[in-house]
Amino acid sequence: MVLPRYKSLAFASALALSGALFSVPAYAENLEEAVVSALNYHPSVEAAIANRDAYIEERSEQWADYFPTLNVRATGGRAFGDNSTSRGLQVTRNSTYSYLWEGALTLTQPIFDGYETQHRVEAAQSRRESANFNIVDVREKLALSTVVSYMDVLRAREALSRLGKHGDKIADYQGRISKMVEEGAADETLLSQAQDIRAQLDNTLANLEGQIRKSHAKYEELVGRFPAEEMDRPVPRLDLIPEDVNDALEYARAHHPMLRAAYYTEAAVLEDAEAEKQFYYPDVNGELSYLKRDQAEEIGGEVIDAKAVVRLNWDISTAGGQFARVRKNLQRHNESKAQRSETERQIIRDIRIAYGELETAKDQIKVLRERVRINEDLFKNYEAQFEGARINLLQLLQSDNALFNARLALVNGEFRVLASQFAVLASMGRLQESMNVVEASARQK
Repeated sequence: MVLPRYKSLAFASALALSGALFSVPAYAENLEEAVVSALNYHPSVEAAIANRDAYIEERSEQWADYFPTLNVRATGGRAFGDNSTSRGLQVTRNSTYSYLWEGALTLTQPIFDGYETQHRVEAAQSRRESANFNIVDVREKLALSTVVSYMDVLRAREALSRLGKHGDKIADYQGRISKMVEEGAADETLLSQAQDIRAQLDNTLANLEGQIRKSHAKYEELVGRFPAEEMDRPVPRLDLIPEDVNDALEYARAHHPMLRAAYYTEAAVLEDAEAEKQFYYPDVNGELSYLKRDQAEEIGGEVIDAKAVVRLNWDISTAGGQFARVRKNLQRHNESKAQRSETERQIIRDIRIAYGELETAKDQIKVLRERVRINEDLFKNYEAQFEGARINLLQLLQSDNALFNARLALVNGEFRVLASQFAVLASMGRLQESMNVVEASARQK
């Protein structure tokens, strides 16, 4: 007996062995609660929030360049002077020593900086918006991982429940065949074949238990706790899944958080490139300054210097470095455009793959249901034939085992359809919306 395996969901869970593998607290949980727990406490979300908050501070940093800066300087110590003043006042050695005390204040107000501050502020604002949508995207991916892990638990529990019941039936068949062999009513080859079926079941169970341990670790890493004792099978919001894949693509192009983050990143890089063009213009600053110095008369005496001036400063690289910096940032903008286009293609690919997987799962579920129906009819016929002594007990066991495999495959197929529906929602960026979970962090600024 071989259990089907699908790439979309691993066939495992943390809690499926009841109390045999893990000690589990007695509480109930639904999918929304598991997702909220993961979104509230997972470090990946915390990192994305911290990244956004850093860009908030960067915008404040750039915005501050619109306002005056105050420079305070103070000097104290010992000075030595040998200049025309000291030589004019000294009659012995033409130089002198003095204590020196000096204080200065300078207030500088930017008047014109070639629009650099404006573009830097806009760049920081765009990065902040990009980081906000990045939080949404990180949470969307984390929500999908949590859905997958949650579904692993449910499907593994269903499989283990069915495996346990079927194992009891096989044990009963095996006992009856063994008794027939002892009484000489059956050949030992029948017992060997029944034992082989049991061995296949035990092998599948051992493989499942190993996968459960892996799934347990994954669930705990995502949600921060063991799966609950009772978990409801989720029902996806099918009304949010368009019938036509092109409608899904149109929605994603306008709303997908990863694509919107890429647009804002592209805008930020363009603003950086524009800011570098500030060297086309001179910097103009207004300046108020006051300086007071106290020292010996022999080296200049007390000095007071107060100014209110406008300063013009224009730095021009004679080797063309400033032009090269502008061209470099324009290339960075081209790079971000290409990355945004690549992101859009990836989203389109993911949506088409998700829709294709959903259609495949729906087609297969029809086949699996038909297979269950066929095996149910076969088993009923085999039961009638066994009662009429037309087939032996091993043949009845084989038919019963085939029916079990068909039913278990149908359960896996149902979970595959369910997983594919959630995957379509995630590919569009609507998974959190479908579960009524706030898209961005509650701490969004």
